[in-house]
Amino acid sequence: MNAALFTKSTTGLILASGLIAASSVLGHAQDAPIALGTTATYPLSAAYSTVPTGQAILGGHTFDMTGGNMVKLGTSASASFAGTYQNPTAVYLLLNSANTYTWYDGTPVGTVVLTFSDGSTQTSTLTVGGNLRDWYTGGFGVVTWANDPAVANPAPWTTTAVAGGTAVLDMLTIPVQGTGKTLTGVQLTNNNPYGGALTIDLSGLTVELTAPVPTPQPGPDCIRPGNSCNTPAAQNSQSTKWQAPAAGTTTAAPTDSDKHANNGHHAH
Repeated sequence: MNAALFTKSTTGLILASGLIAASSVLGHAQDAPIALGTTATYPLSAAYSTVPTGQAILGGHTFDMTGGNMVKLGTSASASFAGTYQNPTAVYLLLNSANTYTWYDGTPVGTVVLTFSDGSTQTSTLTVGGNLRDWYTGGFGVVTWANDPAVANPAPWTTTAVAGGTAVLDMLTIPVQGTGKTLTGVQLTNNNPYGGALTIDLSGLTVELTAPVPTPQPGPDCIRPGNSCNTPAAQNSQSTKWQAPAAGTTTAAPTDSDKHANNGHHAH
């Protein structure tokens, strides 16, 4: 069992229709895991001797692994995932390739396209040996390195392959360019120019959302009950000057001019 794996309740993590509200514990960003659904048909257990399950935290981010399957894309195949994700900061993919022979090193073989509600898109190219490598790092004659720092190192999940030898699930980070956007779709495509047996394997997908801004609280000078400190009358009031001085402070004695001014106010 990989020590990086933890599971948590699904309550509050999967919301209907893919609509994710940007609410979380204050000061912490929130992951919105995306279920791979019916496009994922290849069992992880057919390749890996141990697999993450449930709502699994891998590489510090939560992925929905309840289906137990990966999306395996052959040449010219693609898979799309739709939803509504407000204020995203990054998209994380558990992503590898298979049959990634060494002569593929340096070859662009796929793309990840993010689509936003304003119609704009953001495209990331998947390059063998850069941000993509073979899942079977214990294999012979395949690309087992990923030099792009966008790929988590070490891999968030390392185990043995069913056939023996080391196997990994890598995590690719794609930062969202710009702020205040709404992500509506993620598309993964295998456009390997050489054809052949190389597949692109997606095992998990999640979106990181911006942490909510804390609501400003009344300052220490206001000691009124409830929410009464936030009313216009309270904010413009000078009544706080009649409060008893704080412990450790002193109040200056009134001057002759202060006394004269006060007498003038009360004369009739």
